[in-house]
Amino acid sequence: MKILRFFLGIILSFSLMFIVLVTSIEIAAYSDFSFYEKEYKKYAVTNYVDISMSDLMNVTKDMMSYLKGDREKLSDIKANIAGIPDTAFFNDREVAHMEDVRGLFVGAVYLRYILIVVSILCIIAVKLLRGKVFCFLSNVLIFGTLITLAITAVLVFLISGDFEKYFIIFHHIFFNNDLWMLDPATDNLINIVPQGFFMDMSERIMIVFSAFILSMIGSGVVLKKIFK
Repeated sequence: MKILRFFLGIILSFSLMFIVLVTSIEIAAYSDFSFYEKEYKKYAVTNYVDISMSDLMNVTKDMMSYLKGDREKLSDIKANIAGIPDTAFFNDREVAHMEDVRGLFVGAVYLRYILIVVSILCIIAVKLLRGKVFCFLSNVLIFGTLITLAITAVLVFLISGDFEKYFIIFHHIFFNNDLWMLDPATDNLINIVPQGFFMDMSERIMIVFSAFILSMIGSGVVLKKIFK
């Protein structure tokens, strides 16, 4: 029984971490569009794409809506570029790559829903195995989360040392083509979201993720004290 509950704890820990990670990405990417405007100003992207900031923000909102699955097409996003109205913002290569990105993100969201169900089933299973549910939860929230936090800290340390290297590795792992290799001379996407943007977004995600992790550890400590 104890061994079963131990494995259920591992499953629940990893499930919760994935749920929190995807939720952190959603919050970082969608909760505040002023972040994008600040980044665009920081990297002077309108100098590379001849477009007004207001038009660029409209493009950004449409693009993010597409990635979330709320918009059907990316190819019909148009803007006034270099004084030419109703110009398609993304070319065919960019559209194809963003279709891959959307599939990855939407797939992660669906997997999150599945893991929410898995988490509930783990808790029910512990109850059926005559385990102390609140004690089980507190151990998962404290020890499982601390282990994940330690792993995350190591990954952040490695990635921060050579972001470009791991950024490329990420793309090789999750994409089976070279569509992500864009050219600043022809592709607007790489101009509006340069590598520095991804570094800043990654930092933003880690801040949200860490806040979730700390609250989970705190909740575990409270549960342990209450049901000691």
